[in-house]
Amino acid sequence: MLEEEVIGEGDYVLIYIDERRTYIVRVERDRRFESDKGVLELSDLIGLPYGSRVELSTGVKAFILKPLFHDFFMKYKRRTQVIYPKDLGFIVFLSGISSGSRVLEAGVGTGFLTTTLAHIVKPNGRVYAYEIRRDFYENALRNLKISGLIKYVDLRLGSVKRAEEELEGLDAAFLDLADPWNYIETVYKVVKPSASTIFFVPTVNQVEKTALALKEHGGFTDIHVYELLLREYQVKENATRPRPFMIGHTGYIVFARRILLE
Repeated sequence: MLEEEVIGEGDYVLIYIDERRTYIVRVERDRRFESDKGVLELSDLIGLPYGSRVELSTGVKAFILKPLFHDFFMKYKRRTQVIYPKDLGFIVFLSGISSGSRVLEAGVGTGFLTTTLAHIVKPNGRVYAYEIRRDFYENALRNLKISGLIKYVDLRLGSVKRAEEELEGLDAAFLDLADPWNYIETVYKVVKPSASTIFFVPTVNQVEKTALALKEHGGFTDIHVYELLLREYQVKENATRPRPFMIGHTGYIVFARRILLE
């Protein structure tokens, strides 16, 4: 018989009422969950297996699920425009990083990408992340602690230029900055030959400046630019069709690989 994983005090759970009402909460004995659909004593969840159905005070049913990686994303406190999951997955796939990789990130923002990278490189890898704004830094730090991945991240307040003196031999670099072309030499100095470098920018003008700067530098090859679009479908008998809204343009991904200069 399959052993069921049960909920313990201090665990995070996803309370799923319907597709518009999902909540991540930490289970504590003296705490209540409250929503427009009813109240739930969180102590009643202790000892229940994940996937259980419970009843709120109004009689409305809810499922108690184990939060997935992307569930934490959607509940993060945001102070900046974020990189969406559709882009995050492709970025990681392109980069070739895996458990044990050491990577650079510049422009942490909310910490979506930072958390994704930490999830991939754990338990023996490391993310070295630079953020110049203190408010963004503190918000990202909070989000990383909630995700439980902060121990795989070296979060630094300051310019990524510092990496030239602090790091070397990294497996990949990820830049989400307004002017990434100004940091191409920094990336070149800190990543290994053949390592991937990925830039995420919102406008075509930034794409052009970045790609041309990479070519002019001479230390990068295999340069590509991508944009991903995501459309979800709603499934009903004899009425399956795309949802009326889709996640269209969110940003452009510029990819390159470091080579040795002649």
